[in-house]
Amino acid sequence: MKSKLQTFLNKYPWDKHKLENQKPIEFVWEFDLCVGAKELWPHLIDTSKFNRALGLPQMNFEEIDGRLHGSTVNAGFRQAWVEDSWQWVEHESIIGGRTYSEGFGRYVRVIYDLKELSESKGVRLTVYFGWLPRSVLSRLLLKKSMSWLKGRYSRLLTKIVAEIEQAKPVFEVQKPEPLTDLEEQRIQYYEGEMTQRKLDSDAVQHLFNFIRTSDEIDAYRIRVPELARKTGITEINLLKACLHATRLGLLHMSWDLICPHCRGVRMEYTSLKNVEAEGYCEACSIEFGSEKENALEITFHIDKKIREVPKVFYCSAEPSTKKHIKFQQVIAAGTEKMITPSVPPGKYRLRVLGKEAYQYLDLFSGSNNESVRWNPDEKKDYEAEENFNITLVNQSQSPETYIMEDVGWSDLALRPRQLFNYQDFRDLFTEEFLDSHVHLSVGKQAILFTDIVGSSEVYLKNGDPKAFAQIKKHFDKIYPIVAANDGAIVKTMGDSVMSAFSDTLDAVKAAKSLQECFSEDHDELSLRLRTTLNVGPCIAVNLDSNIDYFGRTVNEAAKLQDFAKSGQIVFTDAVWKESGVEQYCKNYCAVVDSLEGKFVVSLKP
Repeated sequence: MKSKLQTFLNKYPWDKHKLENQKPIEFVWEFDLCVGAKELWPHLIDTSKFNRALGLPQMNFEEIDGRLHGSTVNAGFRQAWVEDSWQWVEHESIIGGRTYSEGFGRYVRVIYDLKELSESKGVRLTVYFGWLPRSVLSRLLLKKSMSWLKGRYSRLLTKIVAEIEQAKPVFEVQKPEPLTDLEEQRIQYYEGEMTQRKLDSDAVQHLFNFIRTSDEIDAYRIRVPELARKTGITEINLLKACLHATRLGLLHMSWDLICPHCRGVRMEYTSLKNVEAEGYCEACSIEFGSEKENALEITFHIDKKIREVPKVFYCSAEPSTKKHIKFQQVIAAGTEKMITPSVPPGKYRLRVLGKEAYQYLDLFSGSNNESVRWNPDEKKDYEAEENFNITLVNQSQSPETYIMEDVGWSDLALRPRQLFNYQDFRDLFTEEFLDSHVHLSVGKQAILFTDIVGSSEVYLKNGDPKAFAQIKKHFDKIYPIVAANDGAIVKTMGDSVMSAFSDTLDAVKAAKSLQECFSEDHDELSLRLRTTLNVGPCIAVNLDSNIDYFGRTVNEAAKLQDFAKSGQIVFTDAVWKESGVEQYCKNYCAVVDSLEGKFVVSLKP
């Protein structure tokens, strides 16, 4: 046992400053499991549900000056502590620590180590606890409680392996307390109201089932894309249900400001107009602007009159909430450490906690480098083979936290660029607008302009009242076509319309449908359109208390109107290169011209 413990401590030595000349009581358990590290990892890092399944009590957390302060009541005794910054290497190890101000111990160090077993397809999980007890009595109590905990670990891990092998959900949903009669009456009222709005019945059913029965850990913050994926409901149908539920008061919309480093929620705004231009993350020690493309995420909360959903923690769960971070390691001053992260090919960002200086690592098959020596002072980027090792070099005079993270962002988040291009949002929430000094990046957008050809002649020929009636009817035709192709009307300007789409092919399809609607064969108003398209980055701004799009992409789309004739669609080379556009145009349109980066198309005769 001693040799096993010493081998483990050689790999994970104690910080002598933590020991303070006190001898810890230590526990090391090994569990050989017949699943791989990558299969076990997602459940191991979901430490809040993992700890609840172990039978540990609920915890409370508060962030103070960038540090997490936790507390709980265990066996009738209050425990209070400050969390160390977690360290981990994805699929390999997790290290956590707590400095206690109240409780049985002064300090505890917890380590999970995973090692693939060469003789089987399984993994060996080593669990380590190292306690610095507060007293002799505390030492006895800790030994007894750790004996109990080892048995709980053994039973839970056996259950997790069985569930993984049977492809079943690993952690049981802990259903909330049954709703009171009054709460149920309120829900039934909202169900009736939602039914009258002719929303997708499956989306409404799953939303109300979630409200009634979801695990309280999951229920606090409803992420529409994530819930849609879990339930198999079309995302747009679920979003529509959530927006109408919010309009009725069943849900509340939250505009969450996200730190670009840890990607945690730094502020929850109840309205878009309250969003500030600048944010600050104490944990990461960085300032950042809300104009960044992924700075805001839109989530939903259940109204407290229907169901009280507090923020529930059984652990701070850093690796679970920061899945984009592949490793986070604290390196002592003047030292270096080599690790072997197991990550797929791709582009990764390297940074030191609290600093906004970045280096990048490209992993790809065919690179000649099997190892990387990362020194933040050298200001250079790296490349390496997929199966590589990396040496973290700290030449500074203080400990530093080294981080490697995925540059991509989760597709489980609802962003402004998606919400602003959804017509139901613009129709239902006309009061939502940006503060005049806030500019939001909405990323790549497809911008579509329509304009009536010869509108002056329409007024001269028909007179103002009749011409105005025709123009208004033309708007009534455009709106449903744009909405049917998952776009939204941004604004109208005289007899012109500007709309936006998240998907460029949707915009091209909308342009084709518009030209068909106003062709000689279908248009009873005898109006003809010219349509223009461009795609590229945009920013959202406040214009006349509405959400408007601005930037070069918009300007170029508008200027193309000079090149479009009746019945034509003119768009840029950038649009032509978007996925599916070229093939769609060849199938359904006739290319008239493709000169100087502009494509002019019309309907096939």
